[in-house]
Amino acid sequence: MGLLVVAIENHRNREIEALCQTYLQRLTGKYKCELELLPAAKVTDPQAQQEKETAAIEKLAKPGDTLYLLDERGTRCDSLTFSQLLEQELDQSRGRIIFAIGGAYGFTEAARKRHKLLRMSDWVFPHQLARLVLIEQLYRASQIAKGTGYHHV
Repeated sequence: MGLLVVAIENHRNREIEALCQTYLQRLTGKYKCELELLPAAKVTDPQAQQEKETAAIEKLAKPGDTLYLLDERGTRCDSLTFSQLLEQELDQSRGRIIFAIGGAYGFTEAARKRHKLLRMSDWVFPHQLARLVLIEQLYRASQIAKGTGYHHV
C-alpha cells in the first residue's frame, strides 16, 4: 500500500526534482510516496502518443490499485477535500493509490472512462511544475489529516 506518482516526462529540471524529493522524503507511514518518471512516446501522431503513454501508465497499476488521472475534465477539489479523499482512499484501498500526469496530449478517452479523474487547476502547468504541485499537495493532505499547523485556512 502507499502512494505512487507517475509522470510522463522528457525534460528534467534539477531544481524542481530537488523540491519534489524534499516533499517525498517528508511523506512517511501510510503516506509514503514513490515517484516514477516515464519517457514520452517518440511518435509524431498525437493519438498514437496518447495511446502509448496511457498504456505505459496503466501497465504500472496492479490489481487492487486505484488509478487517478490528472485531467482537465476531472473533479475539482480544494486541499481540505483532497485530504479527506486521500484518507478515505488509503483506508479503503487494497493496493496503491496512483496519481498519473499524462503526456502532452493527455490520456485516451477509454482510460478517462475506466479511471477516476482529478483536476489540479483551471490553469495549465508545465509537466515538471504539475508534478511538484501534486507532490506538495500530497504532503499538505497528510499534514491536514495529522492536524499539524502546516495548512492554514
